[in-house]
Amino acid sequence: MSQDEGGKTNSSEAPELKLENDDLLEDSFRRLPALPSSLLRASRVQALPPLLGFFSRDRDLSGSVEFTPVLDPPDQIPASHFSLQVARGSKVLHCHHGRVLIYSPEEQHLLVWDPVTGDLRHLALPPALDGGKVVVLDGGVVCTSTDQGHVHGACHSDPFQVVVVLGDSARFYGCVYTLETRGWGNLMSLLREPPGGLIPSPTCPGSMFRNSICLLLIGRKPVILQFDWARQNLGTIDVPLDAHDFRAIFCGRHQVLITRGDSGGLSFIVLAGLSVHVWNRTSHGDGNATWIPGNTIQLYNSSPLRSASGGDTVLMVHLESMKFKKLPQKMPYIFCAPFSSFYNPGTHTMKLLMG
Repeated sequence: MSQDEGGKTNSSEAPELKLENDDLLEDSFRRLPALPSSLLRASRVQALPPLLGFFSRDRDLSGSVEFTPVLDPPDQIPASHFSLQVARGSKVLHCHHGRVLIYSPEEQHLLVWDPVTGDLRHLALPPALDGGKVVVLDGGVVCTSTDQGHVHGACHSDPFQVVVVLGDSARFYGCVYTLETRGWGNLMSLLREPPGGLIPSPTCPGSMFRNSICLLLIGRKPVILQFDWARQNLGTIDVPLDAHDFRAIFCGRHQVLITRGDSGGLSFIVLAGLSVHVWNRTSHGDGNATWIPGNTIQLYNSSPLRSASGGDTVLMVHLESMKFKKLPQKMPYIFCAPFSSFYNPGTHTMKLLMG
C-alpha cells in the first residue's frame, strides 16, 4: 500500500505476498518447536533435528538394542519402533547424523543402523587386523554429504563414513571406512606404552565432535586419545593438571565428559557429586594449546533442580542456562547415546545390506 500527498492510504495497490519465498519459509520453519510433529514439514531446511531419545551404551547380554524415548505425547516414539535384535554382548558405540554404530565382539563386525528407515549394514573390521586380538573401543558414523542446504539428521540416503578406534595389547588404531569406495582406508597406529597399559575409562564414554573421536585412557598417567580422521592423525593429549586432584575419576568413581567447548575446542568436565568442574582447551595459534580452568557449577544451588531430583529421577541439564528437563521415565541403563533425527511415524521395512 502507498499514501497520496494528503497522507491518505491508496488501496489501489494490493500488498505483495511472497509465500513462495524460500527465505520466508525457512525463517518460519526455524520458529517451529523441535518436535517431530512440526519438523516433519521442515526437514528440507536448516533446522536442528530433535532429540528423540537414548540408546543404551551398556554391553547388552539380551540380544537386543534398547531405546528410551524422551519426548512427551503426542511426539513420543514407542520404544518398539526403534528395536533391533543383535548378537549377545553387542554394544552401541555412537549415534551420529541419524545413524547408530553397533559393535559385536562375538561376531567381530560392525553394524551401521538407521533406526528411522530400518537400513542395516554389516561391516567386517579392517582387513589388516584379521586374526589379531583387537577390540573396537569406540566409533561412529559420519555423513559426508556436501549438498547445499543439507541438514544432518535427515541423512538417510546420503554417503557416509564409519570411523573407529581400536586397540590390542600392543597398540591403538584408527581407521575410516568410506561407503563410496566400500573399503577401509589407511590404518593409523600408536604404540601402547607400557604394553597392556592405559585402558579406556569406565566412567567416561567416548565423544565425537568436529572431525575427532576422543577417549579418556586411565593408568599411571591418564591421557586423552584423539583420532582426527580428517587429518589422519592418532595421538594423545594430556588431561588438565588440576584434574589430577580428582583422583577418583581415574579409578572410576567420578563421571567425566570430554566434549566440544563453546570456542570450538575441547572441554574436560568432571561431575563430582553435585559439583561440575570445567576446563577448556585454548589454542595459541602456534600449534600449542593449554587447558584453562572454567566455571565450577554447584548444581545443588539450583532450587528447581533440588525439587525435581528426588528418588531415581533422571534429569538433562544445560550447564550454561541451568535449564533442565525431567525425563518421562527411568533410564534402564547407566551409559547412553543420545539419538537425534527427523522422524516420520510411518511404517518402515528393514533392509539388510552388506558393506
